[in-house]
Amino acid sequence: MAVLLPGKSKSKAFKLAADTVKSGIVAAAKVHGDAKTYPLRVFDVGDAEEETLAAFTQAQGQGAVAVIGPLTRSATNYLADAADIAIPVLALNTFDEATFRRNNLYSFGLPIEAEVEQVVRLMRSQNVSAPVVLKTDGPLSLRMRRAFVDAWHAETGQEPPVLEINDARNQAAELQVRLKDADAVFFAADGRYASRIRPYVPAHCLLYGTSQLVTGRVVPVDLSGVRYVDMPWLANPDAPEYAAYARQRVVSNDEERLFAVGVDAWWLAQLLAKGEPFAAVDGLTGWLELGADGVIIRELTPVVAATRGALPPADNVEASQPAGAAQ
Repeated sequence: MAVLLPGKSKSKAFKLAADTVKSGIVAAAKVHGDAKTYPLRVFDVGDAEEETLAAFTQAQGQGAVAVIGPLTRSATNYLADAADIAIPVLALNTFDEATFRRNNLYSFGLPIEAEVEQVVRLMRSQNVSAPVVLKTDGPLSLRMRRAFVDAWHAETGQEPPVLEINDARNQAAELQVRLKDADAVFFAADGRYASRIRPYVPAHCLLYGTSQLVTGRVVPVDLSGVRYVDMPWLANPDAPEYAAYARQRVVSNDEERLFAVGVDAWWLAQLLAKGEPFAAVDGLTGWLELGADGVIIRELTPVVAATRGALPPADNVEASQPAGAAQ
């Protein structure tokens, strides 16, 4: 099984991401690998898409049964356009509109839009009917806001009001007025911005956000009680089945997410290489299933900030392979 990651990248961010994903893949192989699973061969590539294509062609020619990677959207698009894909390729990113859909090409990413959609479903299950989106500055907040508005409209046929917060203290009176008839707020923000807004939100409003509220092991005290969704690896970090990975947790949740992606990618690639159908896989990144156009869908765990005991998956979901547990 070939692993194509930008280990030679000149970008420190890409190289750190690649190394962390690789550590998850290797950990999964060490813990779960046996005579029935395929061994790994890692191809460290640089930033040029042509280098990724060359490594893929080499791996496929040498008898690889599946490929984990590429890591970037641009490299995924390049393979989709130029490669002869005769074996399963599990790209570690989301498809965009430019990606040419190919047989054997799969997408396993962590898009914030999919997370927001799950938060909307959570809100609906908790009888929220009149939310207000609190937007801050920056591209991530914009993506969250757009995703929430689209998902809420798809669920209800209505568009929720959006309030841009530039200075919560100076906008305190406006918040009280605008949220008077709301029953919930959605923080289209990370934890740093949301914690500045939270003290000025009326007490009657339920609070929702994404996993970006929690950037480390400690939740800001002002965000206690906020509902969000996250991968099991972070929602229940002390689960006994995770001890087998002997992972020394780091402060950055982004790094921890990438490690979990690596573990689950190993499992998914094993299943795809064997041609085994799967309805759901119990993974570190969520309950995983194969959706349309080769996209791996993740069902995340509902969490209340500053608490443990996250809600279990739906009763009618059964794992076809226990990816998150030691065998």
